Amino acid sequence: MVEYTQVTMPGVIEVTRPVAVGEGVVRADEDVAVGAEIAPAGRPLRAQDLGMLAAAGVTEVAVHARPRVAIVSTGDEVVPPDTERLSPGQVRDATASALAAMVTEAGGEPSPRGIVTDDAEALAKTLQAALHDCDLVVVSAGSSVGARDQTAEAVESLGAPGVYCHGLAIKPGKPTLLAECDGVPVIGLPGNPLSALVVFRMVGLPVLRRVAGITVTPRSRPPRRRCRGEVASAAGRLDVVQVQLSDGPERIATPLFGFSALLSLLTSADGYVVIPEAATGLDAGSTVTVTMYR
Repeated sequence: MVEYTQVTMPGVIEVTRPVAVGEGVVRADEDVAVGAEIAPAGRPLRAQDLGMLAAAGVTEVAVHARPRVAIVSTGDEVVPPDTERLSPGQVRDATASALAAMVTEAGGEPSPRGIVTDDAEALAKTLQAALHDCDLVVVSAGSSVGARDQTAEAVESLGAPGVYCHGLAIKPGKPTLLAECDGVPVIGLPGNPLSALVVFRMVGLPVLRRVAGITVTPRSRPPRRRCRGEVASAAGRLDVVQVQLSDGPERIATPLFGFSALLSLLTSADGYVVIPEAATGLDAGSTVTVTMYR
């Protein structure tokens, strides 16, 4: 190495450190052996993967296209976010914007389809159009346990096999609808924004990754913290609890509680804790695993 040499006089170079045999030489198979897999299938291409492909002289590879995700908002009470004054009973469509951001972060391409009124025929027409040019269809604010829920009826009319389930043992997010119509997954989310975003993160994003051809589970080491206070839970369902993490040496996770319509719970949270179906809650001081938000 030039760092271990110096010019003592014109035409004379002094080597200040011995050189071992093979030092500074990289064998042809030292980085990648012949026949080794350079970029495994089933996971997104990372910066280091692209560098390795370039080093091997590979400039083109077969990949999955970014999944196109239709986002359909429903409800007579739902109005666009740029509505300046709300009439009694109206709410701005907050969920669609957040869903689009989550889809983008996961490597998909969001395709907002606007707001559809509570009309089964109009909803079915919008969903049918989305099935033709999208890889995943998400119906926001259209799945509930009330009599006005039009999503299940509209989805059933789209094609086989239809609705797999309408209701999950999870809180928040119980009214979630899962379906498949002519090979395209369809997810009906609850109307409350917090419920919708929690369910889409836990259920929708894995579906999106599978549609994108991602079969390798991302490796991560979620932090473990001590829970501040007790958290009640009903046996037989998953409870998803938003938490804030302390920055001090105590390593505390503080649960956040509130109605499922409150987006401020998500904006204040650093991550969430999942209470298993068999558990009846968390004891104060118990160790929990936190799934972090980006």
